[in-house]
Amino acid sequence: MIHRQPSYYSSFRCLGGACPDTCCRDWDIVLDPETIADYQSAPPSLAQRLQSSLTIDEDGDTCFRLDEHGMCTMLTEDGLCAIQKEWGESHLCGHCAAYPRFIEEYGHLTEASLALSCPEVARLLLTASAFEVEEKDDGHPDLPFPDIPPELMLGLEISRKKALDMMSQRRYTLWDRLQGILHMAHSLQNRIDAQEYSAMAGVDAVPCVSSPSDCKTFTQSLCRFFVSLEPLRTSWPQRLVQCCQRLEVLSQEEYQVLCRDFEAQFPQWQQHLTNVAAYLLFRHWHKTVNDDQLYPRTAFFAASTVLLYHLFLVEWAQSHTLAQAQEITICCVFSREVEHMEENLELAMETCATLSPTSIPFPNS
Repeated sequence: MIHRQPSYYSSFRCLGGACPDTCCRDWDIVLDPETIADYQSAPPSLAQRLQSSLTIDEDGDTCFRLDEHGMCTMLTEDGLCAIQKEWGESHLCGHCAAYPRFIEEYGHLTEASLALSCPEVARLLLTASAFEVEEKDDGHPDLPFPDIPPELMLGLEISRKKALDMMSQRRYTLWDRLQGILHMAHSLQNRIDAQEYSAMAGVDAVPCVSSPSDCKTFTQSLCRFFVSLEPLRTSWPQRLVQCCQRLEVLSQEEYQVLCRDFEAQFPQWQQHLTNVAAYLLFRHWHKTVNDDQLYPRTAFFAASTVLLYHLFLVEWAQSHTLAQAQEITICCVFSREVEHMEENLELAMETCATLSPTSIPFPNS
C-alpha cells in the first residue's frame, strides 16, 4: 500500500484559540451514531451544554447547533471547543477530530492532505519553498479498487506526476505552466471519453506561451460567477464585488501597469500561487475516478489561480503591500466557499468545462 502526503503535512499543529479564524463556524457537522452514544456519558459539567447544543437538521440528522453568528454553540470564549477542553480530544466527533486533514483512498493508494480553508495550513502552503509530495510503501499487498479501470488510475497517476513536475519548472512562468497543463488535460479528456485509457500515458505536458488576451474582463466574469453562488459568509461576495469594481475602472493600460508594479514589488506572488495551484492539482486530479471529469477540474483550478492572483492584486493595490495574513485570509475564504461547498464546486467545474484551453486568459504584464 502506497501512502502519500504533502511535505508540510507533518508540520501542521492546530493553533487552537490563537487561530485568526475558527473551524467551529458555519459548518453543519453531522454526528455519527457512535459519537451520539458517547455523549450520553458526558461528565455532568458538560452534559447540559451538550444537550442544548444538539439539534436535528432537515434531513433528520443530529448535528451541532449554530448561534446567530454561525458559531458552534460548543465554542468557548477563548476559542476552544468545550468538549475537547473539558473532556478530551478523544470525544470529538469524527469530522471535528479530522479537520483540516482529509484522506482519499484509491485502492492501492492512500493520499492524505490538509484543507486550504485552515489558516495554519494556508501559511504552511504559501511559505513552502515548493509543493512536494512524500511517499512511502508500507509493504502490505495492494487492495483492489472495484469498479475503476486500473488503466484509468494508471493514466491519472502518470499524468498527474507530469503535471506536478511541470509546476516545479521555474524557468517558465506560472501562466505558461498552467497553459501547458490545460492542453494536456484537454487531450487526456478526449482519451478518457473514448475509454482509451492506455493511451493516456503518451500525453505529455509541454509549457505553452499564452497569447495576449483580455484577462481583466475574464476575471470580472469570474467574480460575477462566484458572487452568484451560495456563500457561507457575506465577506466572500463582498470581496469579489470589490475586485470586480476595482478592475472595472481601469483602462487596459492601467491594468497592465498595476500588474507589473504588483509583480515587481511582491515578487513572491509567483511561488505562492504556484504552491496553491499545485495543491489544487494534487487534491482534485485523481477524483476523476468518480466521474471521468478531468478537464473540468483542471480548468477549474487554472481559473481559480487567475482569480486568486487578482484578489491578491486588488488587496495589494489598496496600500501597495500584501501582508502574509491577507494572503492567508484570501486563500482560506476561497477554499471554504468553493472547495468545501459541494454544490458550488460542481457548478464551478461545469462552468469551467465550457472553456477551451485557449479561452482561459492569463495575465500578460
